[in-house]
Order: sequence, then structure tokens, then C-alpha cells
Amino acid sequence: MYIETQRLILRPLKQSDAGFLSGMMKDPDVYRYILKQEPWSEGKIDSLLQKQEELFCQQGYCLFGVEMKGGGGLTGYCGVQPLEDFAQSLHGKVGISWVFQKDYWGAGLATESASAFVDYAYRETELKNIKALIHPANRGSMRVASKLGFEFDDLVFRNGRLRIMYSLLKEKHCNELRTSHAREVFFMEPGYI
Repeated sequence: MYIETQRLILRPLKQSDAGFLSGMMKDPDVYRYILKQEPWSEGKIDSLLQKQEELFCQQGYCLFGVEMKGGGGLTGYCGVQPLEDFAQSLHGKVGISWVFQKDYWGAGLATESASAFVDYAYRETELKNIKALIHPANRGSMRVASKLGFEFDDLVFRNGRLRIMYSLLKEKHCNELRTSHAREVFFMEPGYI
């Protein structure tokens, strides 16, 4: 399963992406807004990748690797996953994430990939509400969430760490798509690329 946009190809993360994630998640600028604000261990990466493969098989969504068209490998990841690991009060809810190598910041990749992923999730899965938990100092991610139509929902704490929770309902997203210019996004099964 692939999602294609004007510049990007998104596909489910897989075990062979461990090396990429290990390198990206050693950069303090990349992980500073992620929950524990620390580099990811090999064990955490292996566990995350296994969870993503299971999640995609069961639910049709997970974190997707993001590649620029024309090659060059992964630039980051984007997608949704359950939020119960963040806080018990979020059990049954899913949250969207976008994380990119620093070299790709400011190029619109987070907005482009997250927009395509939300389109996919609301067309191809049973999801009705996607959350975004954003560190209060992460202005770039707040701008991305705003561009996508996410609205303030609540403040969430875990282990003394604050996150601002935004929400985007399927109904609102689909209504906005009908009234705006259609985006060019393609969903493809393996073998078409």
C-alpha cells in the first residue's frame, strides 16, 4: 500500500527502516519535541517497527515512511497510531505524528504528507477523529496542524509533560474537501510503483 502526492511517496514503516530511524532519532533537534525527549534505543525502534506492522495489518493505518519521489531514501515518517501509551484518558483514540530529518524542515513535507495521510485515513479506514498531541514550544507543528484544519481540543499531561491536543473530525475534514480545490493524492496497492 502506497500513498503518492505531488512530491512524495508514503508507505508503511518496516523493519528495514531501523537504520534510518536510529540515525534520525539521534539528532537532539529532531527528538526534542517527542515525548521522552531522548535518543531512541535499538530496542525502542525494533518494538516500534513491529508494532507498526501489526497495526497496519489489523487497522489499515500506522506510521508511514516518507520518501521524496525520484529516490534518495526516507526523509521522515508520518501517520497515526493509538494514543493509550501516552495517557489512559486517551484509550481508544489515535494521534497523528510527523517527524522529519532536519535537512527537510521548512520544505512543506510535514503538511503535504500529513494532509495525504489524513485523506487516506478518512477514506480507507474506520477512523472518525484524529488527534495531534503537540509540544507547546513546537510552533512548526502547530502551524501544520492549523493548515490541516485541526482545532484545539484539550491540554494533556503525562509524567509532568504538557502537550496541546488538537482534533480533526472526519465529518469536518470531508466537508472541507468538498468545498475546497481537490488535492491530487493517489492510493496504490503494492506492485504499481
